[in-house]
Amino acid sequence: LSYPTTLSIWPKEIKAIVLSNKKDTTNENEICLKFTDDHLCALQHQLKQYQQELNIKANNFQGYTLSIHEMFMTYIEENLNSSLTLKLEYFQHKPNEYQRQLMKQICESKHEQETSEQEYEFLKQQIAYYNLPSQSFEFSTISHHPLIDSIQNLTVREALMKQFKEVAIQSRNAVFNMYLKSAEDQREEYKKKHEVNIKKMDASQHTLNNNEKLSSIFVQLINERCNKISERIQCIYKYKRQCFQSKSN
Repeated sequence: LSYPTTLSIWPKEIKAIVLSNKKDTTNENEICLKFTDDHLCALQHQLKQYQQELNIKANNFQGYTLSIHEMFMTYIEENLNSSLTLKLEYFQHKPNEYQRQLMKQICESKHEQETSEQEYEFLKQQIAYYNLPSQSFEFSTISHHPLIDSIQNLTVREALMKQFKEVAIQSRNAVFNMYLKSAEDQREEYKKKHEVNIKKMDASQHTLNNNEKLSSIFVQLINERCNKISERIQCIYKYKRQCFQSKSN
């Protein structure tokens, strides 16, 4: 038996996307090939643009090292394929306008929720650092005020310095508490907002018509996308915490 050596076998996901709007599928291979080539060219062009942007930002970023660059590249390599796969699956299901808006709404609220959560934890780390003994009032630049230091009377000078120290510490603690309370309120607000969006999605499954209802696979795609959003933001804040810690040492 002999088999043709020019036979092209395309993944069913590609064929489903490419051929869905084609009436004439006689030249299936050429259609799929053109679609793939066009997208590869677009991706290569986009990659080149992103590389140029990265180079510009890296050159202007103080402290950008080879280890940081390698960390970025590792993250991109580990997450790029999964993100593209999710996107391909998403469009394969041909979402209608309602489903597209729902996906956008849930992903945006997830981004807000995760960012506010990480920002809150990062702020707690910063406050904990500034509350260390090494960052106490005595080691600060304001611990020696020229006006107070110029007072000749030791008793008066020490009394004023004590009052000055108490006011400075109280003010700093008040600012820290204000920042923390604001971050905590925002975290709770975005958490509730995202939970409401999820509940709305679940409830809509019982009220929508069959054309607008989400399939179990589509719901899974939304959940996977939200997980990817969380992972990306957590990675960003992990880097932020590492940078802050290295500068603090």
